[in-house]
Amino acid sequence: MPHTNPNHGRFKFCPSCGSNSLDPDSVKSFKCRECGFGFFLNCAAAAMAVILDDQNRILVTVRGKDPGKGTLDLPGGFAEPGESIDHGLVREVKEELNLDIFDLEFFCSFANTYPYNDVVYHITDMAFTCKVRDLSLITPMDDVAGFRFIPVHDLDTGMFGMDSAQKVLKKYIQTLIKG
Repeated sequence: MPHTNPNHGRFKFCPSCGSNSLDPDSVKSFKCRECGFGFFLNCAAAAMAVILDDQNRILVTVRGKDPGKGTLDLPGGFAEPGESIDHGLVREVKEELNLDIFDLEFFCSFANTYPYNDVVYHITDMAFTCKVRDLSLITPMDDVAGFRFIPVHDLDTGMFGMDSAQKVLKKYIQTLIKG
């Protein structure tokens, strides 16, 4: 197997026949030696919002839960089944911060992994620049413990707990410097 399955040893029992015969088949899949059933952990889609206020400060959240509890993050989250990535981002920002975003413009994407409850999920993270009509409505909710506005020139990407948020912000800063 060219790439090691990060969940090797986590899943053993076949969801189809129940036997203890489930083995990694690839970086994202398992196959049952007994019945041949294939089980896949495909990429999940997640999105982040890059939101600036009128003072050129970026809106960041404080993670309320692991992974990365207490570290900074960008608002956003996972798309639900049957949901487009942009609708998922609109929903997540509303759930996390009580904000209505609009004028979403794709910025960039990165491959990522997301460890949760001893399972490593492969993620495709996408970032969008967004606008908000009324930032006074901001209220931290859901899995957000707090929020801050940080001047773009003061961003320290090392304070962000998730790799993709760090990559998005580094690219965003580079784009501003070039522009």
